[in-house]
Amino acid sequence: MAKLEVLYNDDCPICRREINHYAGLSGDDVTFVKITEQSAADWGLTEEQAAKQIHARSGGNVTVGVDAFVSVWQRLPYYRSLSLFVGWRPIRYITDIVYRNVLAPFLFAMHKRRQRRQAGLTR
Repeated sequence: MAKLEVLYNDDCPICRREINHYAGLSGDDVTFVKITEQSAADWGLTEEQAAKQIHARSGGNVTVGVDAFVSVWQRLPYYRSLSLFVGWRPIRYITDIVYRNVLAPFLFAMHKRRQRRQAGLTR
């Protein structure tokens, strides 16, 4: 199995906490890449596009959102059964709708709010 790379928003405290948890379980099988202008460009994305959802790639295959989470969970002890459950088509369909339409936009809005606050503090 090819190594998995995960592009994630380290500026988001919720995302950072979750990825740190995964990193502690993954060993060397998964590489977690913080979003920067350069890392996003390496994935063919802007920083804003990258921050909107989690992205994963392995062997040239890129997954986004729930599919990216499933890709990560498949490689983690304790999470493999979750990957099977969420990967089941009816469940994946529902979780994908919730992630794309509720969770990801909410986290991205919080991210943008943090950026505005930080920009206001540095002026």
